[in-house]
Amino acid sequence: MTEVICHRGYSSRYPENTILAFQKAVESGADGVELDVHLTRDGEVVVIHDERVDRTTDGVGYVKDHSLAELRRLNAAYGWRTAPQRIPTLEEYLELIAPTGMKSNIELKTGLFNYEGMEEKVWNQICRFGLENRVILSSFHAQTLLRVKALAPEAPCGLLNQD
Repeated sequence: MTEVICHRGYSSRYPENTILAFQKAVESGADGVELDVHLTRDGEVVVIHDERVDRTTDGVGYVKDHSLAELRRLNAAYGWRTAPQRIPTLEEYLELIAPTGMKSNIELKTGLFNYEGMEEKVWNQICRFGLENRVILSSFHAQTLLRVKALAPEAPCGLLNQD
C-alpha cells in the first residue's frame, strides 16, 4: 500500500508549513501531512521547519526568542506570490486536520535546542483533538522520543536518520 504524505503541507506549490499549504494538501486528496514544530519564547507550539525564521519569513532570529504575538506579525509566505500567511500554531493545524481523517507526522525539532516541556504540550494537544491513532511523532533525537514514550507509552514514534 502506498500513501501520499505532503511534506510541510503542499510545499512544492504553497508556502511550507502554512495553513494554506495544509489546506491544499487536504484538497489534493493526500493521505497525510508532515510538519515541524518548535516552541516560542512564551511556550506556544508553532509550526515552522527551521530554528530561525529568516529563510521562510520576513523576520530574523530564532523562533525560541520570539513570542507567539511577535511571530504572528511575520509573513510566512515571504518570497511567494500569494497572500501573506502567518506561522500557524499546532492547535490551528490540528483543528484543520481533525475532521479530514488524514494522518500527521509531527517532527519535534529539538536539534539545536531542547525545548523543555514540548513533548507534553504536543501530546496533550493531539489528545485534545482525539488524534492519537492518526499521528506519529518523529525526531532526529532519540532522547526526545524517549521523553515522549515516558509520557505516553502508546504514542507512535519514529526516529529519523540523515544517513
